[in-house]
Amino acid sequence: MDDRVTIRPADRNEADAIASMWAEAGRWLKSKMIDQWQYPANQEKLSRDIEQGHAYVMTNGSEYLGTITVDGFADPEFWLPGDLPDSALYAHRIIVRPNVSGSSLGVSMLDWASQKAAKLGKSWLRVDAWKTNSDLGRYYESQGFTHVRTVDLPHRRSGALYQRPAGVTVGAGPRYLGLEAWKVDENGNPEWGWTTGL
Repeated sequence: MDDRVTIRPADRNEADAIASMWAEAGRWLKSKMIDQWQYPANQEKLSRDIEQGHAYVMTNGSEYLGTITVDGFADPEFWLPGDLPDSALYAHRIIVRPNVSGSSLGVSMLDWASQKAAKLGKSWLRVDAWKTNSDLGRYYESQGFTHVRTVDLPHRRSGALYQRPAGVTVGAGPRYLGLEAWKVDENGNPEWGWTTGL
């Protein structure tokens, strides 16, 4: 793998690619006896997140390496008014493909999201994690996140809540180039702008 990767908004035709990464991650988790993501990705939700500019893919040339979704949605079943929900950017559906795991790509995606949160004037980057995936919780803590609390609702599989200050970066992953589609041309194609290059 090159020492630089790209994080960019997913295109309209990449919902299937993200769903495929979800399924691949689900199979890997199952092999580790972890019950997370043992169901198909919600294609409608994926398409909506792509359309709204919240879903991103990490690539190395033509190869998909992972995906992350970031938005301002604070799940009201998890984040309370006292948490100041609008003060954070929320990262969801963070996936590194199993064939490139161990390359610290997740570190780079979280660093990128943390910097994005700071650029948006947010105080926090927040995630909610699968309640039964204790390894994931320890991973977030190793990346500078603090465990806020675990919300144990019977109808929700997620609920372990973590946050770290916006702008904080670990810097242990590959260098990354963050791109944003500031606008589209007359044919609907994105015109990329530079946001973050480490």
